[in-house]
Amino acid sequence: MTASCCHLLYFLLALTIATTYAQEPIDDAIEDNGLSNLNLPPCPATSYEISQYGPETPLSACILYDLNPRSDDALFVNSTINSTNAAGQPSFTEVGLVQVTPSGCHNHRDGANTAISKLNNDNDGRGVAIGHFGTSYIKFRLISIIGGNNNNIGNDAYSAVHEEILDEVFQNVDNVHFMLGSCSFASANDKPMALKHAKIVLSQVGPPGFYMDVANNPYVFGIHVNSDTYSLPALKALQFHLDATGESTKKQPVRVVYRDRSEFFKSTCRSAIDAATLQGFDVTAIEFNPDGEEMPGVPNSQNAEFLEGLADQLCSADEGPNTNNAAVIACVQSGDSDVMLARMRLNGCRPTLAWFTTATWGWATDNADTIPFFLGGGQWHENFVYSDKYFETGKAVLEYGKEKFGYMGSYDHVVSYAMPMLIVELLTSFFKIADSPNVTDTLVNRYEEIRRSLTNINSHTIFGPVSFNEYQRNDGRGAAGTQWVQKGNVTAFQLGCISPLDQADVPIVIPSPSSLPCPPGSYIDQNLVEGDPAILADKCTLCPAGTFAQYENTNLLCQQCPEGSMSLEGANYCVATKDNLTSVGLQVLGTIFVVVSWSSTIGYMVWLYLKRKNPVVKMSQPESLFLLCVGAFISTSAIIPLTLAEAAPGESTRGASAACRSIPFLYSLGWVLMYTSLTAKSWRLFKVARNAELARRVRVSVREIYVMVAVVLLVDVSILIAWVVVAPLQYIRTNVSTTLNEATGVMTVETAGSCQGSANDVSMWAFLGPIIIIHVASMIVTNVILFKVKGISDRYQEQKYVALASIYICELVLLGLPILIAVQESGEARYIVIAGVIFLTDTGVLALIFLPKKSSMRR
Repeated sequence: MTASCCHLLYFLLALTIATTYAQEPIDDAIEDNGLSNLNLPPCPATSYEISQYGPETPLSACILYDLNPRSDDALFVNSTINSTNAAGQPSFTEVGLVQVTPSGCHNHRDGANTAISKLNNDNDGRGVAIGHFGTSYIKFRLISIIGGNNNNIGNDAYSAVHEEILDEVFQNVDNVHFMLGSCSFASANDKPMALKHAKIVLSQVGPPGFYMDVANNPYVFGIHVNSDTYSLPALKALQFHLDATGESTKKQPVRVVYRDRSEFFKSTCRSAIDAATLQGFDVTAIEFNPDGEEMPGVPNSQNAEFLEGLADQLCSADEGPNTNNAAVIACVQSGDSDVMLARMRLNGCRPTLAWFTTATWGWATDNADTIPFFLGGGQWHENFVYSDKYFETGKAVLEYGKEKFGYMGSYDHVVSYAMPMLIVELLTSFFKIADSPNVTDTLVNRYEEIRRSLTNINSHTIFGPVSFNEYQRNDGRGAAGTQWVQKGNVTAFQLGCISPLDQADVPIVIPSPSSLPCPPGSYIDQNLVEGDPAILADKCTLCPAGTFAQYENTNLLCQQCPEGSMSLEGANYCVATKDNLTSVGLQVLGTIFVVVSWSSTIGYMVWLYLKRKNPVVKMSQPESLFLLCVGAFISTSAIIPLTLAEAAPGESTRGASAACRSIPFLYSLGWVLMYTSLTAKSWRLFKVARNAELARRVRVSVREIYVMVAVVLLVDVSILIAWVVVAPLQYIRTNVSTTLNEATGVMTVETAGSCQGSANDVSMWAFLGPIIIIHVASMIVTNVILFKVKGISDRYQEQKYVALASIYICELVLLGLPILIAVQESGEARYIVIAGVIFLTDTGVLALIFLPKKSSMRR
């Protein structure tokens, strides 16, 4: 038995079952213009419920909607139908639309329903106004028939029923002049009936091959935009990126994989191949037959090993990191996508972009962890802001449909809504200059003129601009380019619109984050490359502590820090510190200074006590010598807090700060005791010499010496106490310099700690200045006195050694200060200068005073 015989038997069986099990016969009281001749019952459920029927649920052909304007409009029923009254007299014409769909096409059916309801209720229920005066009206009758459940009977059997129903409608129902296209495979069944009955069909098919026979069948018009353009916005954006960065398209691989058994898949990806080749990209085309059997008995579409081989051609694990940044375009099904992407991740792929047909399907929402930054294309996007007189946006149509039909529709709902609106614009523009439009006569006798007018239409619909090219398919706008991106503060990825540009709500992200080099301080984490489902997401991870990445890179590991340096997590260089702490050797040297100075001082004090009755000692006033020794002992003690006055970076500075405050106390008090002792001795010599010249005997008491020392000491102590109370010294570490060695990636940070004034507004010079003045004044007074007694007899030449001691101190101070200023940033140098000056001052002065006396005693 031939296939055509089988189809005919099925159609007759369907009509018989439908007649037997019809739930609601059509009301004969309402004129149906021949629809009852089809003997089709009302459908047993809503449009959406029928769309959910599975393979186990049978469904006979049935009438879902018959939106007959005569059934609910008394004004229309009582008016003269198809009249051509004089201008100013209202007339009404019915225009019939038919749509036959398989069970799953609920969006196509309900979108058209919304449009007819809005149009027929326009102008206070009169319908759409046409003609020059706008006093003639048309209303639409929508006959929506479900041909059966193709999931139950198969596509071939359904196709036969579909064509038979359309044929019966055009033969038996009056005033049906337009066909609203079906969905999916059933769209092809509209074409022969459109040609047979010379009726326009507005098809909802994207691939261009569907429209190539326009010369033989001029009644097929495509309202869908060309699906061949879906991937072109992504390629164009990639070209813009390369142009902006000065890179050649020849160096950018574009790899395209596609099924060859589907016009949609094949034409969409072939168009991408042609465009990429024209733009100069390095193109690789990978075509495969999903129904072929590389492994006997297993279709290629179900052969994981075969699909993984295709993925290896997209990017292989053996390729270098840069070649793994190919732009990947895939015209495949959901199952193909899953296997290929898993293999690409395992191969270490980091594509520049990934455009997949599945990116706008339910597969994308089911794989939310995979789709970040995926590109796709489609007919429409919910962010489109095209509008008409009834709705502000296409999304508003869907929201209206949700309230009316109980579900949130897709773009097919918007397209099917736009098709009757396009027919309205066709008819209103055609009859625009007619005083009394004769719509029925025109549709019967001048239909070719209507068809030709449609070829030249330029309409603005809620689906977007609509116009037709030489193949009678819509080229009014480009496809809806899409990308899964993050919008605003929302962390979840959403399907954003990237084209047409006047409708875009997000900028395109090209190249993908995964294909970019990692920024300094990070590296490509192979675990993320292989394990993160989001193949286009960032694959960079911060360098672990102890490693670094100095520049942008595509490395799989960070560099280890050279010995002696370290880094924190995410470092783009390692850090070596130069703390300028006093070395142990210098601290030992400082200790030696203290021991030697103390030892010599104690030795002089013991010698002074033992020789206290010796004339040489008695003449030198042993009390002054004792104070000199005490001052030297105290002054040398300042080396101890000088050694302790430091703290490494990160250590507590409390102890170091306390040591800082001790240094001026010890050194200044010791210096005052020591130098004022010299001053007292100088004053004694001066007084003795002057009175000797006058031949007078004079006695300088010990009390006078003590008073002189005590007065200077009291002033000095008062200033030191005020300093500690008001603005105590603190140990502060400051940055001296920072240098980066580009060759090693090591940044050396040099810091130095020192005793500095407190953070308040009182400068330490407010206290250090007066102390310096006191010390300088003591030096000047002493040296002036010594100058005056320079002529004293040799017996009293103690003044010579006192003068030498005073000059020695001045030389050390004058020599030490410039050196100290020069080495201020170096802690070790500063330490050795200060400790050396203190040591040399104390030991040198004592030696200049005591050693000549020992020599005198031996003589």
